[in-house]
Amino acid sequence: MEGTPFMTGAPGRNAFLISWQERFGSPWLLAPIGLLLVLIATRIYTGFVASRTRQSRDGANTVPAVPYWLPLIGHIPNMALDATTFVSSLRDSMSPGIFTLNFFGGRHNIIHNPSLATALMNQKSTIATSDDVSRHILSVVFGFPKQEQDKYDAALPEMLTCYKHLLSEPSLGNMTRDTGERLRGRIMDFVTGSESLVDQMPWERTSGVETTKNKSGESVVEASLLPLVRDYAAHITNPSLVGSDFLANYPDFFEDIWTLDKGILMLATGLPRWFPVPALTRAHIARQRILAAVDTFHVMLDKHMEGEKPDSKWSSLDDVGSLVMARMSVYRKYGWSIRARAATEHSLLWAANANSDTLIFWMINRIYADKALLAMVREEIAPYVRVVQPKSDLPIAESPRLETFDIDGLCNSCPLLKSCYIECLRLDAAPWSLKIVKQDFVLQGRDKEAPSWQLRKGDYAHVAHDLHNTDPASFPNPDAWKPDRHIKFDKGEKSQVADMGSIRPYGGGASMCKGRAFAFKQAMLFPAAMIAMWDIEPAGGGDWKMPRHRKATGVYNSNDDTRVWVKRRSLPSE
Repeated sequence: MEGTPFMTGAPGRNAFLISWQERFGSPWLLAPIGLLLVLIATRIYTGFVASRTRQSRDGANTVPAVPYWLPLIGHIPNMALDATTFVSSLRDSMSPGIFTLNFFGGRHNIIHNPSLATALMNQKSTIATSDDVSRHILSVVFGFPKQEQDKYDAALPEMLTCYKHLLSEPSLGNMTRDTGERLRGRIMDFVTGSESLVDQMPWERTSGVETTKNKSGESVVEASLLPLVRDYAAHITNPSLVGSDFLANYPDFFEDIWTLDKGILMLATGLPRWFPVPALTRAHIARQRILAAVDTFHVMLDKHMEGEKPDSKWSSLDDVGSLVMARMSVYRKYGWSIRARAATEHSLLWAANANSDTLIFWMINRIYADKALLAMVREEIAPYVRVVQPKSDLPIAESPRLETFDIDGLCNSCPLLKSCYIECLRLDAAPWSLKIVKQDFVLQGRDKEAPSWQLRKGDYAHVAHDLHNTDPASFPNPDAWKPDRHIKFDKGEKSQVADMGSIRPYGGGASMCKGRAFAFKQAMLFPAAMIAMWDIEPAGGGDWKMPRHRKATGVYNSNDDTRVWVKRRSLPSE
């Protein structure tokens, strides 16, 4: 009809829109207001319904859930903005020692009570397991071929048996002695003072060394402490695993390991190389180079085991460590490809270095920052580590050397140094252990009077070791560095000992870190040798500024460049 407005839809609907426009000005306000209502409804539901703890017929409680605003997305924004502050505040406000977060609709139970953590880690793999996670990480992070997953599953029991070479004698003792002898022989090369890149050690080239004078006019070497300590430890330790030829042929290998480590959390998501995140792209490129190097190593090692002559650059394969040789026998038995072997060895080399080498860096920082502590540690280790300056009638003096380097004495009779190691694990590491719940079960700690908790099939269960390690209820003044915090008297009150107490930096149960015994010995040997031989102070003098933490998979890393002056200590002549 002429003059009648063009109208579509039901009259009631149009009347509603007209009424809405009159009240709110535009129908485009519907979307944000509707979203706001959804957010409020989600927060009300998760705050007053889903978060309530209920008791089942068997007496177990549902795990208290943390409220959130965003449906499906849940707590992802909180974790992305500041995970440490977020979960620490939940630990302090939610008393049971366990709480549940929501990530993309999945239930993630976060456990920080030590008794509950132990109970979870000791569950049978049919109830809660980390095997699925390990397979995923081995593939997307370390490059294991997915088509060989059946071979991996078939070989896994024998692969786990090989870890006896890291955990028990005589292999553990042989590895430790081999590393100790190499450290003893090369401690004077920690810094050489060489200005030519050709003459510098690999760890000097990565740490930007330069010679200068300190305020007293003494010649010192300035260097970046993290790469200096980390790379030195890696080059001294790893021949005990992969032999001497590997690093001789690939002296820059660990630069790729550290690059991959910076992007490892992004790699774990499975994102491709082209995804626009620089750290991810660099990690993909580093992994290519790592796998190419380890591929070549395994080709040469395979020839060596077949009785063939490897290339001339691989003439010393007889000194490859017993763990790798035991794994080689398993690889060959189950017909693994060279790439599958390389990916598995890649994971071993990352695991053996990413945490333990960086922990030594934190120990050096903490001990040298406190001059009184440094003096006490030097006094404690003196019976077991003695550096002397050989007498010489020549114009150029001989290099100092470690006359005494008693590994057993350091590891068994130096409670202050060991307490420093434990305190660094408490403060400078933030490990989490993950299990996937395979069937419903009740989680009960040692105290049978304490509440028990119902975990459901399909749940994720995380042991947040760092939440316990920084809990003021367990560690008074938890953010403070207290080097003697873990020292106790033995039963007879005759001598001091240091022990882990409730700290579990290496996890627990069947998935406990297989390299824990060797990592402890590394953390005692390297700082002791450095402390005995070298003086270290901040470049330019002044107070020591502790580097800031950067989140990593276990031991914290740092983006701070800690420049230091290093010089040999004044030593007694023989």
